[in-house]
Amino acid sequence: MKKIRDIVLNVSLRTRMILSNIVVALIPFLIFSIVSGIVFLNHAQKTAEEHSVQMIHQVSNSMDVYVETIEKMVNYVQLEVRDTPFFNMRSDDAPGWRDETAYIRSILENVANSHREVAGILIASKEDLYVSTGMSRISRDPFENEQWYREAVENPEEIQLISVVTGRNIVTNRSYSIDDVFSLAKAVQNPDTGEVLGVILLDIRHDIIQSSINGITIGEEGFVFVIDEEDNMVYTPVNEIVYRVNPKWFRSAEPMSVQIGGGSYQIRSELSPYTGWRTVGVFSLDEVMSSVNTIVYILLACVIISLVLVVIVSFQLTRTLTNPIFKLKRLMRQAESGDLTVRFNGRNNDEIGELGQSFNHMIARIDDLIQMVYVEQKNKRTAEMKSLQEQIKPHFLYNTLDTISWMARDYEADDIVRLVDALTNMFRIGLSHSKDIISVKEEITHVSNYLYIQKIRYKDKLNYQIQVDESLYSIEVPKLILQPLVENAIYHGIKAKRGGGTIYITGEPVERNLLFTVRDDGAGMPQEKVDEINRRMSERSVLDEQKSFGLFYIRERIQLCYGEGYGVHVESTLGEGTRVTITLPLDQRPKKFDEE
Repeated sequence: MKKIRDIVLNVSLRTRMILSNIVVALIPFLIFSIVSGIVFLNHAQKTAEEHSVQMIHQVSNSMDVYVETIEKMVNYVQLEVRDTPFFNMRSDDAPGWRDETAYIRSILENVANSHREVAGILIASKEDLYVSTGMSRISRDPFENEQWYREAVENPEEIQLISVVTGRNIVTNRSYSIDDVFSLAKAVQNPDTGEVLGVILLDIRHDIIQSSINGITIGEEGFVFVIDEEDNMVYTPVNEIVYRVNPKWFRSAEPMSVQIGGGSYQIRSELSPYTGWRTVGVFSLDEVMSSVNTIVYILLACVIISLVLVVIVSFQLTRTLTNPIFKLKRLMRQAESGDLTVRFNGRNNDEIGELGQSFNHMIARIDDLIQMVYVEQKNKRTAEMKSLQEQIKPHFLYNTLDTISWMARDYEADDIVRLVDALTNMFRIGLSHSKDIISVKEEITHVSNYLYIQKIRYKDKLNYQIQVDESLYSIEVPKLILQPLVENAIYHGIKAKRGGGTIYITGEPVERNLLFTVRDDGAGMPQEKVDEINRRMSERSVLDEQKSFGLFYIRERIQLCYGEGYGVHVESTLGEGTRVTITLPLDQRPKKFDEE
């Protein structure tokens, strides 16, 4: 990346201007092309999806309406025949058999003739007798062994749809295949007792489904097919793709995009609550993409033509801009060599002419500017020196406190001596600018002095305990990592609590780490605030000092010395107290802040 940048920056200004114009011209074309392609693709896919949903719903609704019509026709036949003596006859030799069956057959033939899609009708009685038109029994096997008969008897109030009609004890008398029909069966009941008297069976051609499906289009390669509840095919157009469709694909409530035979397809379906059949629509995503590709090719051609025009116009315009710049470049080289008498004579009053005039003024005043800069730098250094000399040095305060301590000893004011000594020791460690790393013992001494001073201030409201293994005293740690935590514990824990409180400081080795813990029994914090502090402590970002209570600086010092694997962790319970743990390595010497 750097090499490419260097190459671009080292080419001539004219070349860069031409390239810039080309890039500026291409950006809107590329954005327009990408956005247009995405919008067109989404629109085309959405349109195709909406169209497929409409077509699927249309087919499903048409089948529901037709099956409902067939059911009404079955109900009509049931009303006409349920009171006839046919259902009480035990054999075809019974008196009146011929007349009764002729009457029923005439009703069936009228229904079949008025509905061309009805391929055949058969009425089977509970006595294993039947009357039909267009259908007959193959053998004397009882009808009650047939699945269609059993389902109708078991659910006498519902019409039964049978999509697979193979393997039954019935043969058709007309020239159609059993693969071209589906069947409907419904029980005939005694209106008074509800007893099942028999079953009406109808074979219905696929004409109504075929006309519904063939009357719609889902693109050039899309198609619709119908399956039943057991994924058996009810009707499908002639298509080699349909038998590669996995039933799991259309069981999902959402449309699925799949690969079939090297092509991309989207599958949607609609389940009819009335028939229990599922209408499945498949449309090709490749068709949608082909339309988008056409638009992309047109946009690409426009980009190429525009690019050629931009190059020609840019070349002519850059000449009018770069020639005066080249002239000014030559004059600047002469001035760089020491010739301050050169002047730019431009014929135009444009920006380059103004730049030339500015160049002339710069050459005329360059000596004055150099002198002004020299004087300004000299005055700045003088002011800085005076400022440093007038500052009160922190060491003066340290020495003054030491003098106060000796005077207090002379007057035997032991409490003042102890207090001043504690403060002096704190200043001694804090003023050791060249010593960023101290021993654990020095760190404990510093925090002990700080707690003693605070104890004098808060009296019985503040108590503290320090327990640090003496074997750890010689270990080196970054200085002043405990005092800010103790200060937080006092001002945000003990001070905010009614009554007195105690601060516990511990230090102990745990596995290969050194753990310092500062715990208080003060006011505590809500869990949300604790989580926020720990989250901020784990991020490599600048934190608000007030929100982090100084923890940020401790974390930074620790990670500068040891790396990002160590730091600070906060635990707190509202109303019970807060626990802050510092984790340091035992076998790693802390790195000084000024080390590379």
